[in-house]
Amino acid sequence: MNSEIELSREMGVLSATMIGVGAMIGAGIFVLTGIAAGTAGPGILLAFLLNGVVTLFTALAYAELGSAIPEAGGGYLWIKHALPSINGFLSGWMSWFAHAVAGSLYALGFGAYFGLLLQNYNISLFGLSGAGLNKFLAVVIAMVFIYINYMGASETGRIANIVGFTKIAILGVFIISGVYTIYYSPDWFSNFNPFLPNGFNGIFMAMGLTFIAFEGYEVIAQTAEEVKNPKKNIPKAIFLSLLIVIPIYLLVAFAAIGALKTDMPAWQFLGQYKELGLLEAARQFMPFGTFLLLIGGLVSTMSALNATTFSSTRVSFAMGRDFNLPGIFKKIHPVRRTPYGALLISGALIIIMAVGLPIEDVASAADIMFLLLFLQVNVAVIMMRKKFGKVLDYGYKMPFFPFVPIAGIISQLFLAIYMFNYSPKAWYATIIWIAIGFLIYYGYSLGKEEIEKGKITRSVAPGDYRVVVSLSTMKNVEPLITIGAGIAKAQGSEIVALHVIGVPIQTFLETGNQFIQDSQPIFEKAISTGERLGVTVQKKIVASHNIPEAILDVARSGKSNLIILGGTESLYHGKIEQSIPHIVMRSADCNVGVFFPKNFKNIKKILVPLGLGEHAYRVKTAENIAMFFNSEMTIFTVIRDKESALLVEKKQEEAIKLMKRKVKCEIEVAGSIEDAILKKSRDYDLCIIGPSTEWILHDVLFGSLPDKIFKESSCNVLILKQPEQRAESWIGMMYDKIRKYLSVYQNA
Repeated sequence: MNSEIELSREMGVLSATMIGVGAMIGAGIFVLTGIAAGTAGPGILLAFLLNGVVTLFTALAYAELGSAIPEAGGGYLWIKHALPSINGFLSGWMSWFAHAVAGSLYALGFGAYFGLLLQNYNISLFGLSGAGLNKFLAVVIAMVFIYINYMGASETGRIANIVGFTKIAILGVFIISGVYTIYYSPDWFSNFNPFLPNGFNGIFMAMGLTFIAFEGYEVIAQTAEEVKNPKKNIPKAIFLSLLIVIPIYLLVAFAAIGALKTDMPAWQFLGQYKELGLLEAARQFMPFGTFLLLIGGLVSTMSALNATTFSSTRVSFAMGRDFNLPGIFKKIHPVRRTPYGALLISGALIIIMAVGLPIEDVASAADIMFLLLFLQVNVAVIMMRKKFGKVLDYGYKMPFFPFVPIAGIISQLFLAIYMFNYSPKAWYATIIWIAIGFLIYYGYSLGKEEIEKGKITRSVAPGDYRVVVSLSTMKNVEPLITIGAGIAKAQGSEIVALHVIGVPIQTFLETGNQFIQDSQPIFEKAISTGERLGVTVQKKIVASHNIPEAILDVARSGKSNLIILGGTESLYHGKIEQSIPHIVMRSADCNVGVFFPKNFKNIKKILVPLGLGEHAYRVKTAENIAMFFNSEMTIFTVIRDKESALLVEKKQEEAIKLMKRKVKCEIEVAGSIEDAILKKSRDYDLCIIGPSTEWILHDVLFGSLPDKIFKESSCNVLILKQPEQRAESWIGMMYDKIRKYLSVYQNA
């Protein structure tokens, strides 16, 4: 039975609003207020107010799309639906970077606050001080939360609420204390004169710098599938969260500047202390100010770091699951059930940015990414109205459409570009990241998308199953057609016998006609073998300058499900030039089998070595061949230690649970996997293995596991590979792209 899984809608308006409030009132206000005040002066009030207006433009877009498409995913989902696929990829790519860099900012904020705490108690760590100590502590806390997320632990809802109310309470005491001090200071207004010491240049830079503190409302859209009556409640929660947060930000900035009494202008005092500016202000006028702000800063930075580590991991994991990033990103730990691949890479990104850039540049890089991401959401809301406006059931529509999203696009693009004046390094990091994104999209994701579409096509129309058998020599015709027949008969399909006539590049392709007669014996034997086995064999002859590309072209044009080729003595000629089967295996968008016949006769016993990966297709194909030959079949797994046995047993049970015939399952503990398989294969007629999972360089220098098995084994060997196994190696896919372009250039 087909079943659909959805999230339970249990969240009301208040809960959704508090999620947005908690996400916005976080480490940003504690860490960035001092830095922004030093940039804009008292004009930080205007910067916060204008940021609220700019935020409102995109908030209206989130409210509209969240009410029309209340699904988990938010901006990434909408951009993917409304804009070209490259935009969908880049939105996820940029969101991953933005959340990871925000994690770097919060790690550095924690380092600054905890470093001050150590300094107050005269505690020294390895003789470090200043920025060096802060970065060391940032790396330590980042590693702590990487480990926490790896273990699968997370804040419970109750703890998250306690943290949220603690932050609001501390800021509330800060505001009340500051306003009280201002009330009894007759010359407080002098702290605001001049109001714009750095002009609007400072305002715009402060806006870009603090934009990250205003973007948390997007989390409400991310939880859309859990909100009751989302068409009404998502817009309400978004607007209520902004209505609460923006006044708090304005009051914090007003209190921080107005209540200070220093020998220098208040805004310069705050800017001098940067991320500790708010804490130094609290030291002057707030009861237990240093202690409370330290607690607030540490709690906020840790909470925000945990959230951004989780978010960046979740985004990259989702992209890996959607085949937009290499397979390592979707790897899940078998015991912890956590996406450890995505977590480790995201954690490394957090640490690299924290160590490599000053805190202002880290904040700027995150801000630029969020600005560019929200810019795309504003484009998406316009396109969604244009494409699907009559189909979507909107619970809310923004006023003054399309002027509001256009204003959002212009203002966000302006702020993002203007940030270059504040932090060129942040823009360089952003440009490099986006450029890497383009390389991965065109080198990996686009090809993977084609592969997945091909898989869907093949699964939708199993009756159209086609097996292409590439024949090059007479001696391999019978074994290749026989193996192909075993697979084709189970699918009720035919075989296409293909012979490619290789024509040198110096010769016109038409000369291939002279050699057609040479192919007739091959086809006669193929057809007679097929008739004996009860399978229809069609013949196809192609003349080509590039034999592997001709095989691939026939497979693509005929929508083939499987290509079977005869194996060569080695996958590599001269360790560099790849053989025809290897090129086809690496590049085909369908399943590929490479068969190495050795004294090929009747197949009575079949060995299927399995690892811990995905083997459903190979096991099913082995079952089809076993049914065709009425053979015994053994699933065999080699492990290095007994502790893995339980996990292997579960994997083997999963592999055979849908099989229609009896299968033996065996596990062996051995130091060498290939030696154990080679020894086991001596008692079998056919060994069906998967492709190499090693990097190209490893295979070239040392040889692959399949290479060693078919060279040294005494039985027939069949290597089966699905196209997604090629796509797991993004380096391999990029290599394929380069090779393809070079081939086109050479043939031009």
